[in-house]
Amino acid sequence: MENRSSVTRKIVITAVLIAITIVLSIPLNLGPFISLGFIAIPPMIAVTILVVPTIIGAVLEGPIVGFIVGAAFGLFSLFLAAQQPAGSANAIFVDPIISVVPRLFIGPVAWLVYTAMKSMREQWRLVGAAVAGTLTNTILVIGAIALRLGVPFFVTLLSVGINVVLELIVASVIVVAVVSALRGRASGAGCSSV
Repeated sequence: MENRSSVTRKIVITAVLIAITIVLSIPLNLGPFISLGFIAIPPMIAVTILVVPTIIGAVLEGPIVGFIVGAAFGLFSLFLAAQQPAGSANAIFVDPIISVVPRLFIGPVAWLVYTAMKSMREQWRLVGAAVAGTLTNTILVIGAIALRLGVPFFVTLLSVGINVVLELIVASVIVVAVVSALRGRASGAGCSSV
């Protein structure tokens, strides 16, 4: 059974990561910055880092924290989509099957991959978690869109191929940097209590 300080730490980290997710999601519409967590460079490139707090939560505190942060990500996506005018590209996210359900799996999948790679170096485990979490979001969101709207899954997935590659790279770099820094590994020091 977890002690009180461990539970308190999980609650605090969960709350901070949910807050970061919300801040990254708030619409800015300043040039390529749709929000701090979503950058669009016309005509074809759009990169999001909104999955990163969910992946970090799962790696640091386990699948339940990852699930909760992912749920908050999905619910806030649903909330923002409800504010969009009809016909907007983001209006499809008013369907919780598209906006919420896929995000519930980001953290648990990232945690499973991170745990399964326990015999590897820490940096590779973090990259594995980042790649798994990012791909989970992409594949499940596109799968939900295909299911709900009847669009072809593989064609849609291929159409965002460059974006997915960029997201995998950016998520991997951020997850490795943040988790390593929080754990005191960036300079080769021992683990901190975080």
